[in-house]
Amino acid sequence: MINSQKNRQVLVAARAKGIPDPSNFAVIDGKMPELPPGGAIVRVLYASVDPGMRGWLSEEKNYMTVPTGAVMRAHGVGEVIASDHQDFLPGDHVYGSFGWQQFASAVTEDILWKVDVKLAPAAAWLGILGLNGLTAWVGFNHLARPRAGETLMVSTAAGAVGGAVGQLAKSAGLRVIGLAGNDSKAAHACAELGYDIVLNYRTADNLGMAVAEACPNGIDVFFDNTAGEIADAVFPKLVAGARVIQCGTASVSSWLPPPNGPRRERDILVKRLSWHGFVVMDHAALFPQALRELGALVAAGKLTGRDHVLEGLDKAPVAIEMLYRGENKGRLLIRP
Repeated sequence: MINSQKNRQVLVAARAKGIPDPSNFAVIDGKMPELPPGGAIVRVLYASVDPGMRGWLSEEKNYMTVPTGAVMRAHGVGEVIASDHQDFLPGDHVYGSFGWQQFASAVTEDILWKVDVKLAPAAAWLGILGLNGLTAWVGFNHLARPRAGETLMVSTAAGAVGGAVGQLAKSAGLRVIGLAGNDSKAAHACAELGYDIVLNYRTADNLGMAVAEACPNGIDVFFDNTAGEIADAVFPKLVAGARVIQCGTASVSSWLPPPNGPRRERDILVKRLSWHGFVVMDHAALFPQALRELGALVAAGKLTGRDHVLEGLDKAPVAIEMLYRGENKGRLLIRP
């Protein structure tokens, strides 16, 4: 029965010079995957859409690349429907690298861990209990070195990572200020995620002045997902010994050639700043602890997230553009 089904897939058709668009993808009806030795076949329930995908498809050098002709790489949550591994049985729900497709042939390296859909719905395991939550937890707890009473600034405050960072920071006793791309997201971050103040960086007449007014005592931790001109407005308010967590560079459309902007070497020297480049997969050893703590917070109702689900893989080719335009109203996912 499995072999008679088709497998809808999204392939990489061409490298992207900027933000990937439909010309970079091809949606096809592929064959059902075969059960790999020692692995499993997974029916994908939800697949992720992430800012980092732009870099994976770029012509420029990146920490990860998806080859032309391959299924678009993506993390997903799915149900095991056939297995040749004693740890993953039919009916189990799992999290891993399954790609933009309906069914994935997953070897053990592709399946990262089981998920408990009784604790939280499957989609949550791609957001607050997935890499977004892990990114927030590791970046905040192990790189930011937070102390109660400090001021933390988060760009993309209402995003899947930024929203989790804000909630973790508030629960740790910090004053939390955010930046968002529209008034609706700013209101959501304040009302639902506990932010003290969220500024709309698109409508502020002078963002640097608005940041200074919101942070009269300066900024101790900057959790940055945007870089570029948005970050330029924040750096002057960093205090001596401040920590910058560079989690993303979403506002910069291309790094070739490198964009012009303020040089920050003097800030780093004079203010003794710590500036951390951060890719969460480098910290996999911390994931079990992080998942335990995140799961406990979710179960206690102290940590939440929201999803924006696109129905069908035919929507996938426009998803990354949508993400970079800020049109998503929560963690952007695809239900194949």
